[in-house]
Amino acid sequence: MAEPKGMIYLQPGGAERFKKDTSKIFRKRNNEVLLHLDLLLASYPTTPRDDRHRRTIMLASMISLCSRWLSEKQTKIDGHSSFRAPHIRNLHEAAVSALRGIKVLERVKKHIAAKKNWDKTLADVKKIIPEGSTHGADGRPVRIIQGENWLEVLDQHHRQGQELKRHFQNWQASKDPCSFWEYLEKLDRTSLVALTTLEVSYIDDLTFRDLFAVDFRGGRMFSRMTPGLQQRIVDAVKKPQLQTADSRQAILSSAEEKLLDTSTWESRALSGLTDGWGAFVLSPQDVLYVGIHTSGSFHHSSFLCGAPILAAGMIKVEKGRIRGIHEKNGHYRSQEIHMLSFLKLLQRNLPGTDWHGVEYYSFGGAWMTVGQKLNLPRRPVVPDRTNRGPLPSTLASPQPAPQGSGRRLPPTPVQAPAKPQGKVMAAVTRLNKN
Repeated sequence: MAEPKGMIYLQPGGAERFKKDTSKIFRKRNNEVLLHLDLLLASYPTTPRDDRHRRTIMLASMISLCSRWLSEKQTKIDGHSSFRAPHIRNLHEAAVSALRGIKVLERVKKHIAAKKNWDKTLADVKKIIPEGSTHGADGRPVRIIQGENWLEVLDQHHRQGQELKRHFQNWQASKDPCSFWEYLEKLDRTSLVALTTLEVSYIDDLTFRDLFAVDFRGGRMFSRMTPGLQQRIVDAVKKPQLQTADSRQAILSSAEEKLLDTSTWESRALSGLTDGWGAFVLSPQDVLYVGIHTSGSFHHSSFLCGAPILAAGMIKVEKGRIRGIHEKNGHYRSQEIHMLSFLKLLQRNLPGTDWHGVEYYSFGGAWMTVGQKLNLPRRPVVPDRTNRGPLPSTLASPQPAPQGSGRRLPPTPVQAPAKPQGKVMAAVTRLNKN
Protein backbone atom coordinates (compact mmCIF):
# COMPACT_ATOMS: atom_id res chain seq x y z
CA MET A 1 0.00 0.00 0.00
CA ALA A 2 1.40 3.39 -1.08
CA GLU A 3 2.23 5.92 1.60
CA PRO A 4 -0.30 8.81 1.83
CA LYS A 5 0.87 11.99 0.06
CA GLY A 6 0.34 14.06 3.18
CA MET A 7 2.90 11.99 5.14
CA ILE A 8 5.50 14.55 4.07
CA TYR A 9 3.79 17.09 6.37
CA LEU A 10 4.45 14.87 9.42
CA GLN A 11 8.21 14.77 8.82
CA PRO A 12 10.79 17.38 9.87
CA GLY A 13 10.20 20.53 7.81
CA GLY A 14 6.67 19.42 7.04
CA ALA A 15 5.13 22.39 8.86
CA GLU A 16 6.82 24.84 6.51
CA ARG A 17 5.80 22.78 3.49
CA PHE A 18 2.17 22.68 4.66
CA LYS A 19 2.14 26.42 5.33
CA LYS A 20 3.49 27.10 1.83
CA ASP A 21 0.94 24.77 0.19
CA THR A 22 -2.02 26.26 2.04
CA SER A 23 -1.16 30.00 2.09
CA LYS A 24 -2.32 32.70 -0.32
CA ILE A 25 0.29 34.97 -1.85
CA PHE A 26 0.59 38.32 -0.12
CA ARG A 27 -2.17 37.39 2.34
CA LYS A 28 -1.79 37.09 6.10
CA ARG A 29 -2.57 33.62 7.50
CA ASN A 30 -5.43 34.19 9.94
CA ASN A 31 -7.54 31.01 9.75
CA GLU A 32 -7.77 29.59 13.30
CA VAL A 33 -7.82 25.95 12.14
CA LEU A 34 -4.78 26.38 9.92
CA LEU A 35 -2.86 28.16 12.66
CA HIS A 36 -3.51 25.26 15.04
CA LEU A 37 -2.41 22.78 12.38
CA ASP A 38 0.81 24.78 11.87
CA LEU A 39 1.62 24.48 15.58
CA LEU A 40 0.86 20.74 15.69
CA LEU A 41 2.94 20.00 12.57
CA ALA A 42 5.86 21.97 13.99
CA SER A 43 5.77 20.00 17.29
CA TYR A 44 4.99 16.50 15.98
CA PRO A 45 8.44 15.60 14.47
CA THR A 46 10.22 16.65 17.67
CA THR A 47 8.02 14.44 19.87
CA PRO A 48 9.92 11.25 20.82
CA ARG A 49 8.66 8.13 19.08
CA ASP A 50 8.49 6.30 22.41
CA ASP A 51 6.04 8.93 23.68
CA ARG A 52 3.19 7.24 21.88
CA HIS A 53 0.55 8.71 24.16
CA ARG A 54 1.46 12.30 23.25
CA ARG A 55 1.81 11.48 19.57
CA THR A 56 -1.62 9.84 19.59
CA ILE A 57 -3.20 13.00 21.06
CA MET A 58 -1.49 15.20 18.44
CA LEU A 59 -2.61 13.03 15.52
CA ALA A 60 -6.17 12.86 16.84
CA SER A 61 -6.15 16.68 17.06
CA MET A 62 -4.93 16.97 13.45
CA ILE A 63 -7.68 14.63 12.26
CA SER A 64 -10.31 16.62 14.16
CA LEU A 65 -9.07 19.98 12.80
CA CYS A 66 -8.85 18.71 9.22
CA SER A 67 -12.39 17.30 9.45
CA ARG A 68 -13.63 20.59 10.85
CA TRP A 69 -12.00 22.65 8.08
CA LEU A 70 -13.28 20.31 5.34
CA SER A 71 -16.77 20.53 6.81
CA GLU A 72 -16.73 24.33 7.00
CA LYS A 73 -15.41 24.67 3.46
CA GLN A 74 -17.65 22.02 1.92
CA THR A 75 -19.41 24.54 -0.34
CA LYS A 76 -16.17 25.81 -1.82
CA ILE A 77 -14.93 22.25 -2.18
CA ASP A 78 -18.01 21.21 -4.05
CA GLY A 79 -17.51 24.17 -6.38
CA HIS A 80 -13.85 23.21 -6.89
CA SER A 81 -12.81 26.71 -5.81
CA SER A 82 -10.63 25.73 -2.83
CA PHE A 83 -6.92 25.21 -3.57
CA ARG A 84 -6.30 24.19 0.06
CA ALA A 85 -8.76 21.29 0.10
CA PRO A 86 -6.47 18.66 -1.54
CA HIS A 87 -3.64 19.46 0.90
CA ILE A 88 -5.95 19.40 3.94
CA ARG A 89 -7.40 16.07 2.74
CA ASN A 90 -3.87 14.65 2.26
CA LEU A 91 -2.92 15.68 5.79
CA HIS A 92 -6.11 14.09 7.12
CA GLU A 93 -5.30 10.77 5.41
CA ALA A 94 -1.69 10.88 6.63
CA ALA A 95 -2.76 11.55 10.24
CA VAL A 96 -5.30 8.70 10.14
CA SER A 97 -2.66 6.35 8.72
CA ALA A 98 -0.08 7.36 11.34
CA LEU A 99 -2.60 6.96 14.16
CA ARG A 100 -3.56 3.53 12.90
CA GLY A 101 0.13 2.59 12.89
CA ILE A 102 0.50 3.64 16.52
CA LYS A 103 -2.55 1.59 17.52
CA VAL A 104 -1.18 -1.44 15.70
CA LEU A 105 2.17 -0.91 17.39
CA GLU A 106 0.44 -0.67 20.75
CA ARG A 107 -1.38 -3.92 20.10
CA VAL A 108 1.86 -5.57 19.04
CA LYS A 109 3.58 -4.18 22.10
CA LYS A 110 0.81 -5.46 24.36
CA HIS A 111 0.97 -8.82 22.62
CA ILE A 112 4.72 -9.01 23.10
CA ALA A 113 4.38 -7.93 26.73
CA ALA A 114 1.59 -10.43 27.25
CA LYS A 115 3.67 -13.15 25.62
CA LYS A 116 6.65 -12.30 27.80
CA ASN A 117 4.44 -12.31 30.89
CA TRP A 118 2.86 -15.57 29.76
CA ASP A 119 6.25 -17.14 29.09
CA LYS A 120 7.39 -16.03 32.53
CA THR A 121 4.20 -17.41 34.04
CA LEU A 122 4.73 -20.74 32.29
CA ALA A 123 8.33 -20.80 33.50
CA ASP A 124 7.10 -20.17 37.04
CA VAL A 125 4.47 -22.89 36.73
CA LYS A 126 7.15 -25.31 35.53
CA LYS A 127 9.06 -24.58 38.73
CA ILE A 128 6.02 -25.52 40.79
CA ILE A 129 4.98 -28.46 38.59
CA PRO A 130 8.17 -29.54 36.75
CA GLU A 131 7.75 -31.46 33.54
CA GLY A 132 7.48 -35.18 34.24
CA SER A 133 7.15 -34.65 38.01
CA THR A 134 3.78 -36.43 38.15
CA HIS A 135 4.79 -39.43 36.02
CA GLY A 136 4.28 -42.72 37.82
CA ALA A 137 1.26 -41.63 39.84
CA ASP A 138 -0.94 -43.92 37.69
CA GLY A 139 -4.09 -41.94 38.31
CA ARG A 140 -3.53 -41.50 42.03
CA PRO A 141 -4.17 -37.93 43.24
CA VAL A 142 -1.00 -35.89 43.61
CA ARG A 143 -0.65 -32.92 45.92
CA ILE A 144 1.04 -29.70 44.77
CA ILE A 145 2.65 -27.30 47.19
CA GLN A 146 0.28 -24.86 48.91
CA GLY A 147 -0.20 -21.47 47.22
CA GLU A 148 1.22 -19.57 50.20
CA ASN A 149 4.52 -21.38 49.63
CA TRP A 150 4.77 -20.78 45.88
CA LEU A 151 6.94 -17.73 46.55
CA GLU A 152 9.44 -20.01 48.30
CA VAL A 153 9.71 -22.18 45.17
CA LEU A 154 9.94 -19.18 42.81
CA ASP A 155 12.52 -17.37 44.93
CA GLN A 156 16.00 -18.15 43.65
CA HIS A 157 17.20 -18.22 47.28
CA HIS A 158 14.19 -20.32 48.46
CA ARG A 159 13.57 -18.16 51.49
CA GLN A 160 10.85 -19.43 53.81
CA GLY A 161 7.41 -19.13 52.25
CA GLN A 162 5.64 -17.81 55.35
CA GLU A 163 8.08 -14.92 55.68
CA LEU A 164 7.92 -14.12 51.97
CA LYS A 165 4.13 -14.06 52.16
CA ARG A 166 4.28 -11.42 54.90
CA HIS A 167 6.60 -9.22 52.83
CA PHE A 168 4.43 -9.82 49.74
CA GLN A 169 1.39 -8.42 51.56
CA ASN A 170 3.42 -5.38 52.60
CA TRP A 171 4.55 -4.90 48.99
CA GLN A 172 0.95 -5.01 47.75
CA ALA A 173 -0.12 -2.45 50.35
CA SER A 174 2.78 -0.13 49.45
CA LYS A 175 1.69 0.05 45.76
CA ASP A 176 5.38 0.28 44.86
CA PRO A 177 5.68 0.01 41.03
CA CYS A 178 8.81 -2.15 41.28
CA SER A 179 8.64 -5.95 41.20
CA PHE A 180 8.28 -7.92 44.43
CA TRP A 181 11.85 -9.22 44.19
CA GLU A 182 13.17 -5.67 43.72
CA TYR A 183 11.10 -4.63 46.72
CA LEU A 184 12.83 -7.26 48.85
CA GLU A 185 16.24 -5.88 47.91
CA LYS A 186 15.16 -2.47 49.22
CA LEU A 187 14.31 -3.78 52.69
CA ASP A 188 16.24 -2.41 55.64
CA ARG A 189 19.37 -4.35 56.51
CA THR A 190 17.90 -5.93 59.64
CA SER A 191 14.85 -7.33 57.79
CA LEU A 192 16.99 -8.51 54.88
CA VAL A 193 19.45 -10.34 57.15
CA ALA A 194 16.58 -11.95 59.08
CA LEU A 195 15.05 -13.12 55.79
CA THR A 196 18.38 -14.49 54.57
CA THR A 197 18.74 -16.69 57.66
CA LEU A 198 15.54 -18.50 56.65
CA GLU A 199 16.73 -19.99 53.38
CA VAL A 200 15.28 -23.48 52.91
CA SER A 201 17.62 -26.07 51.40
CA TYR A 202 16.36 -27.60 48.14
CA ILE A 203 18.01 -30.93 47.28
CA ASP A 204 18.23 -30.48 43.50
CA ASP A 205 21.29 -32.75 43.26
CA LEU A 206 19.77 -36.14 42.41
CA THR A 207 22.75 -38.06 43.80
CA PHE A 208 22.35 -36.39 47.18
CA ARG A 209 18.57 -36.81 47.00
CA ASP A 210 18.97 -40.59 46.67
CA LEU A 211 20.66 -40.63 50.07
CA PHE A 212 17.30 -39.70 51.64
CA ALA A 213 15.48 -42.61 49.93
CA VAL A 214 14.14 -45.53 51.98
CA ASP A 215 14.47 -49.16 50.92
CA PHE A 216 12.11 -51.91 52.09
CA ARG A 217 13.53 -55.39 52.75
CA GLY A 218 12.27 -58.24 54.87
CA GLY A 219 9.50 -56.18 56.40
CA ARG A 220 11.91 -53.48 57.59
CA MET A 221 13.00 -50.02 56.46
CA PHE A 222 16.60 -49.25 55.45
CA SER A 223 18.20 -45.86 54.80
CA ARG A 224 21.55 -44.09 54.62
CA MET A 225 20.29 -40.96 56.33
CA THR A 226 21.67 -39.73 59.64
CA PRO A 227 21.68 -36.25 61.24
CA GLY A 228 25.37 -35.83 60.46
CA LEU A 229 25.02 -36.88 56.82
CA GLN A 230 22.07 -34.55 56.27
CA GLN A 231 23.99 -31.59 57.66
CA ARG A 232 26.90 -32.26 55.28
CA ILE A 233 24.48 -32.46 52.33
CA VAL A 234 22.76 -29.20 53.34
CA ASP A 235 26.11 -27.42 53.63
CA ALA A 236 27.13 -28.68 50.19
CA VAL A 237 23.84 -27.54 48.62
CA LYS A 238 23.95 -24.08 50.19
CA LYS A 239 27.56 -23.46 49.15
CA PRO A 240 28.04 -25.29 45.84
CA GLN A 241 31.02 -23.08 44.98
CA LEU A 242 32.96 -24.67 47.85
CA GLN A 243 32.14 -28.20 46.76
CA THR A 244 34.94 -30.24 45.19
CA ALA A 245 35.05 -33.71 43.71
CA ASP A 246 36.86 -34.96 46.82
CA SER A 247 34.38 -33.41 49.27
CA ARG A 248 31.49 -34.81 47.27
CA GLN A 249 33.03 -38.28 47.23
CA ALA A 250 33.63 -38.04 50.97
CA ILE A 251 29.91 -37.45 51.54
CA LEU A 252 28.92 -40.37 49.35
CA SER A 253 31.50 -42.69 50.95
CA SER A 254 30.21 -41.92 54.46
CA ALA A 255 26.64 -42.85 53.51
CA GLU A 256 26.27 -46.38 54.87
CA GLU A 257 22.92 -48.12 54.51
CA LYS A 258 21.49 -49.55 57.71
CA LEU A 259 18.17 -49.98 59.50
CA LEU A 260 16.34 -46.67 59.60
CA ASP A 261 16.08 -45.32 63.13
CA THR A 262 14.63 -41.87 63.88
CA SER A 263 14.63 -42.31 67.67
CA THR A 264 17.61 -39.96 68.13
CA TRP A 265 16.48 -37.33 65.60
CA GLU A 266 15.56 -33.90 66.96
CA SER A 267 12.21 -32.56 65.87
CA ARG A 268 10.36 -29.41 66.91
CA ALA A 269 7.71 -29.67 64.24
CA LEU A 270 5.28 -31.59 66.46
CA SER A 271 4.05 -29.74 69.53
CA GLY A 272 3.42 -31.99 72.51
CA LEU A 273 5.45 -34.90 71.13
CA THR A 274 9.03 -35.76 71.97
CA ASP A 275 11.92 -36.11 69.56
CA GLY A 276 12.31 -39.19 67.41
CA TRP A 277 10.26 -38.12 64.40
CA GLY A 278 11.44 -37.53 60.83
CA ALA A 279 9.84 -35.72 57.90
CA PHE A 280 8.79 -37.82 54.92
CA VAL A 281 7.42 -37.32 51.41
CA LEU A 282 6.25 -39.97 48.98
CA SER A 283 7.04 -39.15 45.35
CA PRO A 284 4.66 -39.98 42.46
CA GLN A 285 7.15 -42.73 41.57
CA ASP A 286 6.53 -44.40 44.97
CA VAL A 287 9.95 -43.43 46.34
CA LEU A 288 9.83 -42.65 50.06
CA TYR A 289 12.24 -39.95 51.29
CA VAL A 290 12.90 -39.39 55.01
CA GLY A 291 15.01 -36.71 56.68
CA ILE A 292 15.32 -34.47 59.74
CA HIS A 293 12.85 -31.57 59.79
CA THR A 294 14.64 -28.35 60.73
CA SER A 295 12.52 -25.20 60.95
CA GLY A 296 13.68 -22.52 58.51
CA SER A 297 16.26 -24.80 56.92
CA PHE A 298 14.91 -28.22 55.92
CA HIS A 299 11.21 -28.71 55.23
CA HIS A 300 8.99 -31.13 53.34
CA SER A 301 9.57 -28.99 50.23
CA SER A 302 13.32 -29.69 50.44
CA PHE A 303 13.21 -33.30 49.19
CA LEU A 304 11.70 -32.67 45.73
CA CYS A 305 12.31 -28.90 45.49
CA GLY A 306 8.62 -28.15 45.92
CA ALA A 307 7.47 -30.55 43.17
CA PRO A 308 4.17 -32.49 43.49
CA ILE A 309 3.99 -35.46 45.88
CA LEU A 310 1.65 -38.32 46.72
CA ALA A 311 1.80 -37.77 50.48
CA ALA A 312 3.82 -35.99 53.16
CA GLY A 313 3.99 -35.97 56.95
CA MET A 314 6.08 -37.12 59.89
CA ILE A 315 7.20 -40.68 60.63
CA LYS A 316 8.67 -42.53 63.62
CA VAL A 317 10.86 -45.58 63.03
CA GLU A 318 12.90 -47.70 65.48
CA LYS A 319 15.43 -50.21 64.19
CA GLY A 320 13.68 -50.43 60.86
CA ARG A 321 10.22 -50.97 62.32
CA ILE A 322 7.58 -48.30 61.94
CA ARG A 323 6.18 -46.98 65.22
CA GLY A 324 4.18 -43.88 64.33
CA ILE A 325 2.81 -41.61 61.58
CA HIS A 326 1.70 -37.97 61.86
CA GLU A 327 -0.17 -36.01 59.19
CA LYS A 328 1.72 -32.78 60.03
CA ASN A 329 3.07 -31.08 56.88
CA GLY A 330 2.56 -27.36 56.33
CA HIS A 331 3.93 -27.06 52.80
CA TYR A 332 1.65 -29.62 51.15
CA ARG A 333 -1.18 -30.27 53.64
CA SER A 334 -1.83 -33.83 52.48
CA GLN A 335 -5.50 -34.83 52.61
CA GLU A 336 -6.88 -38.16 53.79
CA ILE A 337 -6.88 -39.62 50.28
CA HIS A 338 -3.14 -38.95 50.01
CA MET A 339 -2.37 -40.46 53.42
CA LEU A 340 -4.37 -43.58 52.61
CA SER A 341 -2.25 -44.03 49.48
CA PHE A 342 0.85 -43.83 51.68
CA LEU A 343 -0.51 -46.30 54.26
CA LYS A 344 -1.32 -48.84 51.57
CA LEU A 345 2.24 -48.59 50.24
CA LEU A 346 3.53 -49.33 53.76
CA GLN A 347 1.18 -52.32 54.03
CA ARG A 348 2.57 -53.79 50.82
CA ASN A 349 6.18 -53.27 51.80
CA LEU A 350 6.09 -54.06 55.54
CA PRO A 351 4.45 -57.50 55.84
CA GLY A 352 4.12 -58.88 59.35
CA THR A 353 3.67 -55.45 60.95
CA ASP A 354 1.07 -55.22 63.70
CA TRP A 355 -0.70 -52.07 62.48
CA HIS A 356 -2.72 -51.87 65.69
CA GLY A 357 0.61 -51.22 67.41
CA VAL A 358 1.53 -48.27 65.14
CA GLU A 359 0.38 -44.84 66.31
CA TYR A 360 -1.44 -42.50 63.93
CA TYR A 361 -1.96 -38.78 64.58
CA SER A 362 -4.20 -36.52 62.51
CA PHE A 363 -3.11 -33.02 61.51
CA GLY A 364 -5.00 -31.67 64.50
CA GLY A 365 -3.38 -34.16 66.89
CA ALA A 366 -6.19 -36.73 67.31
CA TRP A 367 -4.75 -40.17 68.17
CA MET A 368 -5.61 -43.64 66.90
CA THR A 369 -3.73 -46.60 65.48
CA VAL A 370 -3.04 -47.30 61.82
CA GLY A 371 -5.11 -50.49 62.23
CA GLN A 372 -8.08 -48.41 63.33
CA LYS A 373 -7.48 -45.92 60.51
CA LEU A 374 -7.58 -48.72 57.94
CA ASN A 375 -10.31 -50.74 59.77
CA LEU A 376 -8.04 -53.77 59.94
CA PRO A 377 -9.08 -56.83 62.02
CA ARG A 378 -7.13 -57.40 65.19
CA ARG A 379 -4.86 -60.44 65.51
CA PRO A 380 -6.07 -63.14 67.91
CA VAL A 381 -4.46 -62.75 71.33
CA VAL A 382 -2.22 -65.69 72.29
CA PRO A 383 -1.85 -65.97 76.13
CA ASP A 384 1.68 -65.53 77.32
CA ARG A 385 2.66 -68.44 79.61
CA THR A 386 6.17 -67.21 80.34
CA ASN A 387 7.21 -68.06 83.93
CA ARG A 388 3.89 -69.73 84.71
CA GLY A 389 5.20 -73.29 85.19
CA PRO A 390 4.10 -76.56 83.57
CA LEU A 391 0.48 -77.42 82.92
CA PRO A 392 -1.27 -79.74 85.45
CA SER A 393 -0.99 -83.45 84.66
CA THR A 394 -4.70 -83.58 84.01
CA LEU A 395 -4.25 -81.02 81.22
CA ALA A 396 -0.86 -82.15 79.97
CA SER A 397 -2.31 -85.09 77.96
CA PRO A 398 -5.52 -85.08 76.01
CA GLN A 399 -8.46 -86.57 77.96
CA PRO A 400 -11.70 -87.94 76.56
CA ALA A 401 -14.43 -85.40 76.79
CA PRO A 402 -17.15 -86.19 79.33
CA GLN A 403 -20.64 -86.85 78.12
CA GLY A 404 -22.79 -83.76 77.83
CA SER A 405 -19.84 -81.43 77.26
CA GLY A 406 -21.08 -80.50 73.85
CA ARG A 407 -17.97 -81.86 72.11
CA ARG A 408 -18.47 -84.53 69.47
CA LEU A 409 -16.78 -87.86 70.33
CA PRO A 410 -14.54 -89.44 67.74
CA PRO A 411 -16.25 -92.18 65.71
CA THR A 412 -15.67 -95.83 66.82
CA PRO A 413 -13.55 -97.65 64.27
CA VAL A 414 -15.48 -100.40 62.46
CA GLN A 415 -13.69 -103.77 62.16
CA ALA A 416 -13.82 -105.44 58.80
CA PRO A 417 -15.59 -108.85 58.83
CA ALA A 418 -13.30 -111.89 58.82
CA LYS A 419 -12.87 -113.50 55.49
CA PRO A 420 -14.06 -117.14 55.25
CA GLN A 421 -11.19 -119.62 55.22
CA GLY A 422 -10.92 -123.14 53.63
CA LYS A 423 -9.77 -126.28 55.45
CA VAL A 424 -6.15 -125.98 54.19
CA MET A 425 -5.83 -122.33 55.20
CA ALA A 426 -7.36 -123.07 58.62
CA ALA A 427 -4.78 -125.81 59.23
CA VAL A 428 -1.91 -123.48 58.18
CA THR A 429 -3.22 -120.86 60.51
CA ARG A 430 -3.33 -123.26 63.48
CA LEU A 431 0.26 -124.43 62.76
CA ASN A 432 1.47 -120.82 62.63
CA LYS A 433 -0.16 -120.06 65.99
CA ASN A 434 1.51 -123.09 67.55
